Amino acid sequence: MLRAAFAINLLILVPVCATMLTARDGGLRAIFGSASDVPAVRLMVLSMWLAILLASLAGLVWPRPLWPVLAIQIIYKSLWLVLFAWPAWRAGEALPWGVTGSFIFIVLVWPLILWVEQPWNSEA
Repeated sequence: MLRAAFAINLLILVPVCATMLTARDGGLRAIFGSASDVPAVRLMVLSMWLAILLASLAGLVWPRPLWPVLAIQIIYKSLWLVLFAWPAWRAGEALPWGVTGSFIFIVLVWPLILWVEQPWNSEA
């Protein structure tokens, strides 16, 4: 199941990173909707997502040693949902539903996969 999580990361991140690399406006609007393109922010987000993409590629080969990549995703995506998406949704503001939906999916599913697999347990 760890490999499946890493494969899903790749299915999500390859088109997202490709859009960010090839879109004239830096791709933030395509991904985040009405977000303005701030080059430093775009490059920070792109760098993080490319790092997760590369780690997920490696996770297909070595899933157990790379399980912390999934944990980091749970943490930062949970924070984004709680600190940005939830307040914006409650205020009636527009949300980037593609990103929000993928974040909700990951925050709900990755903990279950980690709980079942227990990759931190050498006996599992």
